Amino acid sequence: MFPLEIIESGASPNEARGILILWPSTGGNARSFRIRDSELLRDGLRLIRFNPPSHGNSGGTYDPKTAITLLDEYLKGKNYLKKPLYGIGHSGGGAALLMYAQKTPFRKLFLLSPILDSVLSLKYLYESDSIEEFSRLLLLPNLSDSESPNKQILESLATPDWLVSGEVDHLSFPVKNVRIQVDSLATFLRNLFLPGFQVEFGVNEKRTDVTIFLPAEDKWFPKKQTVDFAKRNQFRFLEIPEAPDHFFSHSWLSVWKEIKSIDWD
Repeated sequence: MFPLEIIESGASPNEARGILILWPSTGGNARSFRIRDSELLRDGLRLIRFNPPSHGNSGGTYDPKTAITLLDEYLKGKNYLKKPLYGIGHSGGGAALLMYAQKTPFRKLFLLSPILDSVLSLKYLYESDSIEEFSRLLLLPNLSDSESPNKQILESLATPDWLVSGEVDHLSFPVKNVRIQVDSLATFLRNLFLPGFQVEFGVNEKRTDVTIFLPAEDKWFPKKQTVDFAKRNQFRFLEIPEAPDHFFSHSWLSVWKEIKSIDWD
């Protein structure tokens, strides 16, 4: 079994009135979200920073369904599922929390630009000529673009042909950088995009209150799709004007301020 990085903080397990789960974007790190212990203690929350496989110091190769199972087993083992659950998820992490919420009731979800359809996300990156924002997350450090395997990665992902053919076997090598680590890049791509995942919703049946935050501009997923999804499901949605991109660069504290204003009850 590979190591799984889960960091807990805030109110003690016995005294916590609720459990707040933080799931980062694909290639992100749960440690990067600034939340003070004093805020958690004041609200009686136990924070679970979940770095799924391939993220932070977690090993393995990321797959949303497997990651959901791992998180569920961890929460059950800690008896945390007996307490009210809250979630913060970014990008692919937001989508994963939505999928998890279909089987496990959450009181509230706060989602930063969730990727509701993984293949649509990549197609959108290709259409906007922004695919290098994705492919460069997968490059090995200390190598130039012309060196193998970085050259293979950039060339293979430069066009969407692989999404149609499914041919990624030639990328069956490990990748490790500051953002992501996978045992096999080919397996990682299959897990996320071949055939990919879509969030098909029914979370309102669990009476989950959902808020979706959107940046001023998003090259990773069409904002109109997200807004339409929110309206169909009667979810709250809010644009953060100071968030310049999908990664909410330099604007997490603005999002956190809005989350706190919505209340935990």
